[in-house]
Amino acid sequence: MESDFGSAAGGSPSGGEDIEDLKRDVSEEDTKQLNVEVPVSLHRRLKIHSIESGREMKEIVQDVLDQYLGD
Repeated sequence: MESDFGSAAGGSPSGGEDIEDLKRDVSEEDTKQLNVEVPVSLHRRLKIHSIESGREMKEIVQDVLDQYLGD
């Protein structure tokens, strides 16, 4: 009989979810939209950084706000 939790030898759950999916589910929370006007040059720099880092602009802004506000 196979367990839903995988094997002690490191098996994956039978549902096929990996640990990253589970972490994401746990960390999700309701969101609220925030509209802020910024200078065009700042938006352009953010967009360039987003492309270069492979991260969404909203993720970068959330991280910056978390750091600024002290989590």
